[in-house]
Amino acid sequence: MLELHLELPRTSFTVSVDLRIETNSIFCLFGPSATGKSSILSVIAGFETAYKDVYLHVDGKVLANTNLKSGGFCPPWRRGIGYMEQAARLFPHLTVEQNILYGVSRRRKDRWFEDIIDFLELRNYLSARPRQLSGGLTQRVALARSLAAKPRVLLLDEPFSALDWMARRALQNLVLTVHQNFPMTIVIVTHQLTEAQRMADTIALIDRGQILQIGSPGHLMRSPSSWRAAQLLGYTSRLRGSDGVQYAIHPDRIVVGRQPNHGITVDATVHQMIWSEGHQRAIIQLAAPWQADETIEVNLAPTDNVQVGERLPLTFVHPPRIG
Repeated sequence: MLELHLELPRTSFTVSVDLRIETNSIFCLFGPSATGKSSILSVIAGFETAYKDVYLHVDGKVLANTNLKSGGFCPPWRRGIGYMEQAARLFPHLTVEQNILYGVSRRRKDRWFEDIIDFLELRNYLSARPRQLSGGLTQRVALARSLAAKPRVLLLDEPFSALDWMARRALQNLVLTVHQNFPMTIVIVTHQLTEAQRMADTIALIDRGQILQIGSPGHLMRSPSSWRAAQLLGYTSRLRGSDGVQYAIHPDRIVVGRQPNHGITVDATVHQMIWSEGHQRAIIQLAAPWQADETIEVNLAPTDNVQVGERLPLTFVHPPRIG
């Protein structure tokens, strides 16, 4: 179990969090840029010490605790924590093998090294220099280096965000495969919702240093705790009825047709058709008595034949109440 209580002043806000992360789980800190996510990882790694208050224990071992007069800080190199960020920061004059083993006290290959190399498909590149590698290969080497010392916790700070989507997906798969075969606690930071939902057992929504909500990907999507949490999860508009009740509406959770057993049915007129992230979307205007504070977009199924100006029956599938 990784337990963290943190009060960390930043320029315009204070990072204030309480986290309990299960051993061998994949936990994600998800939220917009410049909201404190990377600062939390830096505290866990031991790189950031300008906190006002901290309590950090991993499997019962004290890594940082401002309440202790002595023994309240464990230096980064003794924490058993691997760290990988967006910039691989490989040493250009060293080979791939030397980069992976750099910082490992034993500085030699063993069974763990061999297994990691095979899982990350790096065996054919051990004698290469970083300049000879593609972006995806460079990040795989950086991942191998972060795993080489057998960490009990692996911190991933948006390590794939600079890659194209195919390389990013391939590395996500590799991390999941490594986790299945070499269980460890993984804490990943990302501002990409698809990555958070695809990789994590548990997601913490964070905004301006505050945890808005924690839960599984499914729980968060079904039950966002606030409108801000809903926005971070991709909900795009709020629906209001004549009784004043508000619901969060997500473009992927709307179907064409009336299915009252599955949610709220409405009538709407199609005003525009657009494409977005591989989906064709209809931009609609609701008929009375329903109102929305923003344009409502509907992700259409490939079989939906919809035209501009058409009046459609729609079902908002179990929209969560908010506000």
